[in-house]
Amino acid sequence: MRFGILGNAKIARTQVIPAMLQAGHTPVAIGSRGPKAPWADAPDMRWTDYAGVLADASVDAVYIALPNHLHAHWSVAALRAGKHVLCEKPYALTPEEAHAVRNAMQAAGRCFMEAFMVRHHPQWQWLASQPLGDIRHIQVVFNYDNRDADNIRNQAALGGGALWDIGCYGVFTGHWLMGRAPDAVALRTERHPVWGVDTTSDAVLRWHATDSQPSAHLQLAVSMQTSKSQSVYAVGTQGWAHLHAPFNPAHGDVTNGTQATATWAPTGGLHHEAITRQFAPANAYANMVSDFVHTATNHPGDGLRDSEAILQTLSALWASERSP
Repeated sequence: MRFGILGNAKIARTQVIPAMLQAGHTPVAIGSRGPKAPWADAPDMRWTDYAGVLADASVDAVYIALPNHLHAHWSVAALRAGKHVLCEKPYALTPEEAHAVRNAMQAAGRCFMEAFMVRHHPQWQWLASQPLGDIRHIQVVFNYDNRDADNIRNQAALGGGALWDIGCYGVFTGHWLMGRAPDAVALRTERHPVWGVDTTSDAVLRWHATDSQPSAHLQLAVSMQTSKSQSVYAVGTQGWAHLHAPFNPAHGDVTNGTQATATWAPTGGLHHEAITRQFAPANAYANMVSDFVHTATNHPGDGLRDSEAILQTLSALWASERSP
């Protein structure tokens, strides 16, 4: 498949464009606000603006790597231009934007997929398949330190802040493991006094008991002004599992030990009683591109998956926001 890229973002340059090439596909055009500025090892692409990518008849699909507040607008524009769309998360900031994306996707008969690359790493399939019994408790931690006022993640008007940028992964985790949206949510934020974004967000997501499952809850802690750290810890009625690098796993190299790992206690027990699992080298971005192309080619209407439900949960969290 031939790709056009909207946005000269770091994730496009260092991860997704190389993943396209690794997966056997071709980036043919890139739209940027600034002048042509290829990076080292950049593939040969036509440089233009955003509209120029959408008007390019050689482009089959568009990857959108723009600031969050532009995701829905340019996704709709690309779908209306007849392109399949792979868009960075979060693909929308409001239910109205999400509705517009769905309408455009259905009207165009094209595929839309949100780029939650983590779902394409084998550690997540492994986690969902473990015989832990009924999940009762999930802990998600995702932190990094970004104090640059000019960074888009620190600009409220651009959809910045910890919950949109990294908290969405915690919401994804709950939907992935529980298979449905939570029944109740609560959010506590600390906002920067000048920038206005939530630099730290803590949330609780709760699933009420059903006839077939007991209740469960997820505790989420994310921060953009804390030392780099991340983990997912899931506890069930029979055992527990812990992903050590759930959201930014190394592609993996067996020779130097950079492959993703997990700790697992299928029958319970303390940490020293657990088993360590090492995953084979995997490029989740390349897997994502391959899955996107397969879905666009064979089942374009299936691309949204749980993105709308995740956006609804994020919207519910914002509606419940309170300060410390």
